[in-house]
Amino acid sequence: MIICLPKRYKCRVINMSVPKPYFRLWRPVKGYDCLGEIFKEKGTVVPSLDYLGEDCFAPQAEMQSLVTTAHLIIRDLYELFDYVEPRNENEKTFSHRIYELFLRTATEFESNCKGILKANGYAKADNITDYFKINKAARLWEYRVVFNRWMPEKEFVPFEKWQEQEFESLPWYKSYNNVKHNRYECFNEANFGNLMNAVAGLLCILHAQIGENMVEASIERVYSSQSEQDKVHSAAFLIKAPKFPDEEQYEFVWEQIKNEAEPVVRYLFV
Repeated sequence: MIICLPKRYKCRVINMSVPKPYFRLWRPVKGYDCLGEIFKEKGTVVPSLDYLGEDCFAPQAEMQSLVTTAHLIIRDLYELFDYVEPRNENEKTFSHRIYELFLRTATEFESNCKGILKANGYAKADNITDYFKINKAARLWEYRVVFNRWMPEKEFVPFEKWQEQEFESLPWYKSYNNVKHNRYECFNEANFGNLMNAVAGLLCILHAQIGENMVEASIERVYSSQSEQDKVHSAAFLIKAPKFPDEEQYEFVWEQIKNEAEPVVRYLFV
């Protein structure tokens, strides 16, 4: 933000943070420290991530349903690893089982995107050009996902094509539509590589809503409380989240604002 003062003063740039959370949009909270929260003195109010578990931020029953569905997809993916070794050489492998899981995963990605947009008052949410609007708000292009079984270690970047912040078709999502509407001719696009990017995209869009609360999607349902808000570890995957600039981070103490008439606000998707 640029603040222009009277002529005798120079214009200066002031970094402003976000004083209230946006509906269903996770961001780092300034001043949060999981250890500090655990060992805080009784009665002390400190920044927390408690807002993530509030219905006013995101309907918790719906979020649990989304997490459960992601958990089942991860479980089925790891069962698939028993038949297709998770390695770069096998990315072009395609089959009916991969096709089935690919469609389920991409459909679930769409459901998550629609939920984010509608929660913030954007009612259309019909196609990928609508979902692209989440890119800027959640810095989707920065997300990286590492699957613990994939050897050698590889970072999947499902939204890499959006790093210029201009719309461009995502290869895995385009293949999903191709194989959904013309399976016979496009069946080879229901391949291992596209599936892995779709699963990575689903995990990213889930994290973009509820942060570390989504780690229950891991196959072993292991919770992991992180001091580093830009990483989430689980038994099945590692998510490297975006590093938001100071002016785009949340800066509030939830205990102090949660009882206000509007403790959560809309992000303006245009």
